[in-house]
Amino acid sequence: MITFTARKPRRAYLERLIVLIALMLLATRLQGARAAVVSILSVGLCMITDAVCCKLRKIPYDIKAPEVPFWGLAAAAMMPASIPFGLILLSSVICIVVGKHLFGASDNIVFCPPVISAAFLTICYPAEMLYFPKYGEHYPIFGDFDGLLSRSLEYSLKLGVTPTNTLWDTLMGLVPVPIGSSYILVIIVCGICLMVMRSSSACASVSCLAVTALLAFCFPRANVYGIQSVFYELSSGYLMFGTMFLAAEPYRMPEKTMGKVIYGAFLGYTTMMFRFFGQTEGSFLFALLITAALLSAFDRVVENLSYWKKTYVNSFEKSKTQVQKGDIKLTDTQEIVLPEKYRYNTPPIDGEIKKHRRRSKEDRNEKK
Repeated sequence: MITFTARKPRRAYLERLIVLIALMLLATRLQGARAAVVSILSVGLCMITDAVCCKLRKIPYDIKAPEVPFWGLAAAAMMPASIPFGLILLSSVICIVVGKHLFGASDNIVFCPPVISAAFLTICYPAEMLYFPKYGEHYPIFGDFDGLLSRSLEYSLKLGVTPTNTLWDTLMGLVPVPIGSSYILVIIVCGICLMVMRSSSACASVSCLAVTALLAFCFPRANVYGIQSVFYELSSGYLMFGTMFLAAEPYRMPEKTMGKVIYGAFLGYTTMMFRFFGQTEGSFLFALLITAALLSAFDRVVENLSYWKKTYVNSFEKSKTQVQKGDIKLTDTQEIVLPEKYRYNTPPIDGEIKKHRRRSKEDRNEKK
């Protein structure tokens, strides 16, 4: 079973929910009442869908479970404030039915539920998911919108166009972005708080951002270079929000520290490959789905490397040191000992050769 930390996942989800609520309160200040309505509606529909699914499956429904409100709020954070209400309902159904109940329950989650719903809407409804109101233009709760919707920073980088946004505007969310990706600076602070509380894996998050930054520094997509390219790549799309809140879910993390590092590094690498060669935005979503499918392999890689090092490398170094000291002598015939992992119920070998032959009459007479 894949575990997160020694702490209970319920506690970790509660802390992540509280931090995400604080982030969304600041985001609604920038994007208006419509963003608050989208967030509340998404959380409520997710809880209702979960209750209906539990009723149909005849299993107990826990209204106090913090993971379902967290998933609903995270799904709303990846939507624009202009998202139609019908798509919020569709997102909630996909998030809970496909992300949670299709795989059994919370203990058997394979893919992050809000990532599944956001990826589905991005593919099927790009016009509704990839256009955002400009800063200062609040989308009305009901009625027509008089302003113009704009594309995000990730779209500009995909076209190879140098972004015109200033450093301060990008950090403070004064650009067209999804609801929860507004305050990049606040998202970083929230992520650090989650790492300190051990509700999020620092190894996975830091390794993901480090690999992304390295590839952005070496291979800039737009007419920007060095640190500037790194800043724009880390600030665009769902990368920063997803790394801090979704990439290290309590139910879906490798056990070993090195496994978490490999997991994060692979996630950052896959995200950049989608950005370099993909044809759509939201690269982080698809990269996280692929990485989640390979989650059980990361600990296995670490175990195999550790076993190989212990069995072969350390054994060779020990034998080499003994030979140099003269403790053992090499001969033409050496005993070959199979590692415990590769012993397949073979019978013991005593090293003696036993000859079984019928005694002749001469041998019996000589013995007499």
